[in-house]
Amino acid sequence: MDTPDRTSRRGSLRTTLRGLVLGAFACTAALIVLLGGTAVLSATGLLFDPHGYRTFAGILFAAILSPVALALWLLYRTMRRRSNDKRPHRIGRAPR
Repeated sequence: MDTPDRTSRRGSLRTTLRGLVLGAFACTAALIVLLGGTAVLSATGLLFDPHGYRTFAGILFAAILSPVALALWLLYRTMRRRSNDKRPHRIGRAPR
């Protein structure tokens, strides 16, 4: 009798965890875009950066965060594939 309740709890926990991983990926991707934009604006002279530290830091931090974002995305995709819904989630494919 405990099995249906435990299954629904496990499913909601997986859904919540999957949402947290997707949120972490979104924040990481937004941070990469902001750091890249800051580096580009600093390199072009639109932002005042006399020593070039902002350009260097933007490129360095974006390079460090890129593998993190990739790992979060791959984890999200793996969690999505292992969800209870076994149907493929592909656009343009006719349902079976």
